[in-house]
Amino acid sequence: MENLQKLIDSHQKAELDSQQPGCSSSIFNGTTNNLSNGSLNKNNFAANFTSNLSFSSLDPSSSNSTILKSTIVAGKLLSCFVIGGECRLCFPQMKALCLGDIPTYKIDEMMKNLAIINPHSSEEQLNVLKRNQIVPSYLPKCELITKTNAERLIAMLKLTGSPAPFDLLNNQLRSLLLPLKVAHDCFGGCKGYLYPTLTPNPCLECKTCHNMFKPEDFCLHTHSPTNGKNTCFWGFDATNWPYYIRIDDETTEGDELILFNRNQTFEEEENRLAIFIQTYLARQQQQSIP
Repeated sequence: MENLQKLIDSHQKAELDSQQPGCSSSIFNGTTNNLSNGSLNKNNFAANFTSNLSFSSLDPSSSNSTILKSTIVAGKLLSCFVIGGECRLCFPQMKALCLGDIPTYKIDEMMKNLAIINPHSSEEQLNVLKRNQIVPSYLPKCELITKTNAERLIAMLKLTGSPAPFDLLNNQLRSLLLPLKVAHDCFGGCKGYLYPTLTPNPCLECKTCHNMFKPEDFCLHTHSPTNGKNTCFWGFDATNWPYYIRIDDETTEGDELILFNRNQTFEEEENRLAIFIQTYLARQQQQSIP
């Protein structure tokens, strides 16, 4: 477990240093020990997900928010300002690079469904974006979208997963692959099965649609998107997926068909998940070495 935690810390630091300079991940500092001791349940997850939120610091014109940073969303390097500890992306740039093939009316409709309302940048921030040629010089105003809402929006419009291999729909074969029941609680949550032996291919199956996802995409996938106007999502980063995906200790209809030959304890399944995380992150680090 100690080696796993060192690997996760190293992976997270590398992501922040090389891909997301200035984008804070301090909200997850308190989850480090929780992951290693297996206590990251949906109750303390929710607390960690919102505990550092300061509404007074979310004003786009707050101090030191005119320093242009960069972050990666959906594989694209995007410009942003760090406000209240979270990246605020240039919405026109995000829309062009990440959602360029999606009609504007669909984007607007989904934003309405998800209750996403983007504030406008301050005049100083707009000038910074213009000087760096992020937006046209004639643009009178520019919306900023939080990285969390950008991830939500892109996921609902584009991350639909890939169909499961036909043979995987055979329950007997599924059980031979020794799946783990997993879940996440982000943006409405999702339950599924993790097949560690299928990596590096998509290895997480959604219980609802049976599509397959990579871990960083699965933690964005949901069939119950929360759209309450009183809900504030803050601090999400798909690269922190090891903190979001957990063992599902609730049995639902159909589980016995897939897990009928399994008698592992909850602790043993948590250990298997930890080993999967360690292996997956190690492979990612190895692939990133020139």
